[in-house]
Amino acid sequence: MAEYQPIASRLTMRLQVGSDEWGKPKLRSKSIAGIDYSADATSVQAVATAIAGLLAYPLVEVQKVDTDRVQ
Repeated sequence: MAEYQPIASRLTMRLQVGSDEWGKPKLRSKSIAGIDYSADATSVQAVATAIAGLLAYPLVEVQKVDTDRVQ
């Protein structure tokens, strides 16, 4: 039977860096690798919020991206 084996996790923050000529938000992503695979959502959100507080742009979305190998 196949199963997942964790390889890596990363935190991706989506930041609003401005608006286009139609008023739609321009977004950029910043990622941090090496996030603990078993980190819970509350911890990931807390870290992203703390880091975003040091940045010049507002935080729009937080993602935890896991990469698994199927064996």
